[in-house]
Amino acid sequence: MRKPRLAALLASGNAAASPVLRALAAAQAIGPVASTSLRVASRIANTMRAGRAVASVDAFEACHVVLISVPHPAVDAAVAQLAAAPFEWKHHTVILIGDDGEPLAPLRELGAGTAVITTMPGFEDRLFVLEGARAALRELRSLIGRRARVELIPPGARVRFDAAVILAMHALFPMLVAADDAFATTGLPQRLTDPALEKAVQRALRAWMSGRRKGWGDLEALERTDPRAGAYFRNLVEIMREFIRSAASDRPDPP
Repeated sequence: MRKPRLAALLASGNAAASPVLRALAAAQAIGPVASTSLRVASRIANTMRAGRAVASVDAFEACHVVLISVPHPAVDAAVAQLAAAPFEWKHHTVILIGDDGEPLAPLRELGAGTAVITTMPGFEDRLFVLEGARAALRELRSLIGRRARVELIPPGARVRFDAAVILAMHALFPMLVAADDAFATTGLPQRLTDPALEKAVQRALRAWMSGRRKGWGDLEALERTDPRAGAYFRNLVEIMREFIRSAASDRPDPP
């Protein structure tokens, strides 16, 4: 019987809470687990109920895929620890969970394939976005199987993905605060205005998603009926788009 492929894991912090690792653990696709100490590695493996603790990343040599799941301040040290391992990196793919791909440059220089993986907001453990080479996608899909879907984006696109997530999750808040303040001046009880705000946002989202391919739609109508409000919203959209452009230009695409 063919021995199943396993991914090695270098982890610290609350790695067991990672949706990516939960999917791999469910698939029993995690092999050696290393950390800041054997005790910490044992704790992580026991919490995930997957993998086996090892004292050193030297035990990773037999694994084609190496995962890194550490807090952001520890990423550079984790990469340096792997780069010092005594084996040929050209036979390995290193996937960083939840961060950006620039810290992986030392491993790319040694010949490793590299990629960065994150979750798609709202899809929990079911959909992940992978920035990197197609070979990394094949490796990860073979490990996860049907337990989750993995979609590939090209190198350099992760920063724009992150910008989109930030805008989608937070850019609406100032509008909601202003609308809530306006409702408060009417004297209507909050038990009525809160559902009204929720339904208005849902209705606006549905209208935008159904009409976005046709142009500005309601925005153009708003410009005709209220030019000042229309101009304000059009300028706001351009500011958001400039945020995405500047986010991308601040980070050079990896080779």
